[in-house]
Amino acid sequence: MPPDRPERRGRRVSMADVARRAGVSAQTVSRVSNGHPGVVGSTREQVLAAMQELGYRPNSAARALKYGQFRTIGVILFTLSTVGNSRTLEAIVDHAAEEGYAITLIPVAVPTRDGVLGAFTRLGELAVDAVIVIMEIHLLDAATVSLPAGVPVVVVDSDADDRYSVVDTDQVDGARQAVRHLLALGHRTVWHVAGPEESFAAERRSTAWRTELERAGRAVPPLSRGDWSAESGYRAGLLLADEPGCTAV
Repeated sequence: MPPDRPERRGRRVSMADVARRAGVSAQTVSRVSNGHPGVVGSTREQVLAAMQELGYRPNSAARALKYGQFRTIGVILFTLSTVGNSRTLEAIVDHAAEEGYAITLIPVAVPTRDGVLGAFTRLGELAVDAVIVIMEIHLLDAATVSLPAGVPVVVVDSDADDRYSVVDTDQVDGARQAVRHLLALGHRTVWHVAGPEESFAAERRSTAWRTELERAGRAVPPLSRGDWSAESGYRAGLLLADEPGCTAV
């Protein structure tokens, strides 16, 4: 039978246990545990084998205290039901994993002041190194939230002025190119199903759509609005299907 693991005797496996089993120093075990490059390959394999044999799990809390990092990123968003949010989160998770980071998802059930405040309250209780916010930045303003001191914040697809770093899609050029493409196909004009009025992305797209039609000397049809849901798009589609002059959306 294999020797009893230390945790079977009532305690957690320690770094010292791994060091004894592998015949190396605790410092070497620490280097392997933290992915430090300065460890000989054969020694690294020896330590990893000892970790596997003993069932060692690094103490993330202790490591965070020592290195000042939790290797975790908090992501705050409203919904995963939209394609944009789900694909964005998928990309965040994939790239975070490549860099050795975990993701803590903090959903906001209802896009209200209290909902946003609740999310940031939970955030303050969690151990994260940075925060990615996938929501309209004006909701942060309305909630007068207090972000944790010293925690970097990145806002996705919203207008944060100079307060936060922003990763954004080029909403204006995307809408402009879509209108130009449809007009080039021979359509007399282009109808538009927009997002909600309070949305930064929807505002940019709608403005570009209108500007491009006016620049081309085309009629600007009435604007239809949705809420990013498939249901609202379907309702708008039913109405536009009854418009005899609607050939491009």
